[in-house]
Amino acid sequence: MNLINSVFNKDVELFENLIINIAKYSTGDLIITDDKFNIIYHNIKQTGYKSNLFEITDSFINENIRINIENFKNSNNNHLYLKLLFNDENNSQNIPMDVHICKIMNKKNKITGFLVIIQDITQEIKNRIQKETFIDILSHDLKTPIRANIQILELILNNKFGNMNNNLKQILDEVLNSCRFMNYMTDNLLIKYKNEFEAYELQKQPCSIINLIKDICLNLNYILKRKKQNVELIIKGKIENINIDKTEISKVLNNLIINASEQSKENSNIIIKVENNKNNLIITFTDNGKQESKGKLDKIFEEYIACSNKFRKVGFSLELYNCRKIIEAHNGQIYAQNEKNYGTSISFSLPYAN
Repeated sequence: MNLINSVFNKDVELFENLIINIAKYSTGDLIITDDKFNIIYHNIKQTGYKSNLFEITDSFINENIRINIENFKNSNNNHLYLKLLFNDENNSQNIPMDVHICKIMNKKNKITGFLVIIQDITQEIKNRIQKETFIDILSHDLKTPIRANIQILELILNNKFGNMNNNLKQILDEVLNSCRFMNYMTDNLLIKYKNEFEAYELQKQPCSIINLIKDICLNLNYILKRKKQNVELIIKGKIENINIDKTEISKVLNNLIINASEQSKENSNIIIKVENNKNNLIITFTDNGKQESKGKLDKIFEEYIACSNKFRKVGFSLELYNCRKIIEAHNGQIYAQNEKNYGTSISFSLPYAN
């Protein structure tokens, strides 16, 4: 370890203890080299010890690794990240690895060495495949029969196959609402995983937000009817068409109306206010429920956050988390606050110049 003194011009003993503790708990290979990539410290567990970093990288099957590292050394960048395949000759397999290389600089801003971390990411890839498989199951194996059940139940309830008595109609109506809720929840799960695994590419087009709100309220009438709730739409100022991804913003509106309905009392009004504020369009959803502390309201857009009994459902938090991600993708903002003499409100803004 004394060789580290040639790399670091600081408290060597303190650094040695730090490296030893990191290496002790690290699952990957931790390597320190001098400025010529000669290894002066390591806790190599996976790649096999060599005296020089390039002798290790020669065991990776990727091309141009040496060139990439040399170019990095001569560049102004301080960090190099590589995804490589390690050829494990003992087990006759190729292992996916993440490789991070950081420059170690002295007080004169001269390179004195490199810190290298090599991490086996096999399990990470397996987990990703499992999640992607789960998405496929949601998209096809689960969503398809749910949609089919909804369509069949709607036809039956519209007397397309003959009249039915009121008791049977009430039962089928509850089954239909359950199917719609399952469809709604699977949509939110798909949005969440789409945010994680896919580049969020918006398909924007000019849209009337007023007409969009009215259409979604009409589609959600079955939810509002159960609690005998009404939607009061307030429009302030001239509201022009805005350039948005209509499908994604529809999901936000859908989630926030359902949320307001869940939190509101029976026989109450849900207020949706749309206003033009300079360069932004602001939409506010106000429920008739219980008010919450500011600290709790600040957290409701975080993933899987439960805030007291009002915000206790994982699904609820997932819906609002998805709303935040969609609004942020539109370069907008979303926030919650208490409303005097009423319940709580959730507002989001969308920039017109977007």
